[in-house]
Amino acid sequence: MIDTAAPPRSAEARLVRGASLFVGTGGLFYAALTVPTALNQSALAAPWWTPVSLGVIYLPSALIAATALRWRTDLTRYAVVAFALGYLFAAGSWLIVRADAVVPPEKSLWILWIPGLPAVALCIFWRRMPFGYLVLAAALAQTDAAYARGPDAHNPVVPDFLFAVAYSALPCAACVVLVQVGRMLDLTSHEVRAKATATAAAEARRFERRRFDALAHDWVIATLLEASRAPNSPVLTHHAEVTLRDLERLRSGQPGQDSLDLEQVVASIRATAAEVDDSVRLRAEHSATVPLTVPSDVATALAAAVGEALRNWQRHAGTPTREAACEVRVTADADSVRIDVVDDGVGFDPETVPPDRIGLRASITDRLAELPGGWSTIDAAPGRGCRVSAGWVAR
Repeated sequence: MIDTAAPPRSAEARLVRGASLFVGTGGLFYAALTVPTALNQSALAAPWWTPVSLGVIYLPSALIAATALRWRTDLTRYAVVAFALGYLFAAGSWLIVRADAVVPPEKSLWILWIPGLPAVALCIFWRRMPFGYLVLAAALAQTDAAYARGPDAHNPVVPDFLFAVAYSALPCAACVVLVQVGRMLDLTSHEVRAKATATAAAEARRFERRRFDALAHDWVIATLLEASRAPNSPVLTHHAEVTLRDLERLRSGQPGQDSLDLEQVVASIRATAAEVDDSVRLRAEHSATVPLTVPSDVATALAAAVGEALRNWQRHAGTPTREAACEVRVTADADSVRIDVVDDGVGFDPETVPPDRIGLRASITDRLAELPGGWSTIDAAPGRGCRVSAGWVAR
């Protein structure tokens, strides 16, 4: 059964475990290969040396595999140290307790076979020290081999030593890099999670600010404007009810509305227009009973389009001798809503607008094009004013 309550393992921990299993099972594999040869060569040293040496070398390798299987990295580290020290003990003590017998020239002392494996094991937990260990272990192994063959064998000790170091240095380096990659993956993953958490928190704060700003902008201001124009009207009552309901929703932490009715959309557009210039006339042509509801992001985009169109009218439509007039028209039916911002100013050629002028494109054209059902057009020409149209069609 999988323990679903166990914490997720880091990439470094998984790589350390895999490398430990490789070293531990590799030690057991070498044990299967070398034990018969070691027993046959037991006459080359004191009687106690062979069984003790086999024990101090291969029992730690079995412990490495067993502790790695149980994810006990702390115990695996101790087993690796025991493995490395056991090999040094065996290789160093043979020179002290060796007998006068020698191996045939075509044979070699069994301990010569594995000086690189303890070094690889050390690379799982350390980065530089294992390479010094490898040089020492290879030197001891080649010295043992030279004495085991006898002086008449003309042993090429230095070339064999260099070959042994070079042969084992590559897997040692690979093991160091492997564990380092796992450590870097963990660090990168931690940084990504931290950034994602910070981004999510910042986005949540921005979302709450947008909710509050939208409520204040679209409803509080619209209600106050409506009260100044038509006190005690049904529209004012509706605005006040919606505003109080949304304020209560915001206070209690409930999610905002997913969609707005047509009155709310018109109120949002009226508030946006009044914020730019409260003298702009807004004419709404729709029935009070139209059942249309508009997604909140669409309503926000339509209001932003009106704001940008009015700001362009303020900046560009008039002349020093004549102020251009502007009107906002809202028309709607059961399936769609359309907004026209019309002025009688100097006009312009939309084709000549530089690409770096992002106002009309970012706030109107591109923004509405990204919304399902959204659309916009800009009808303008020099000398005949401008009409910016934006709308949404239910699908």
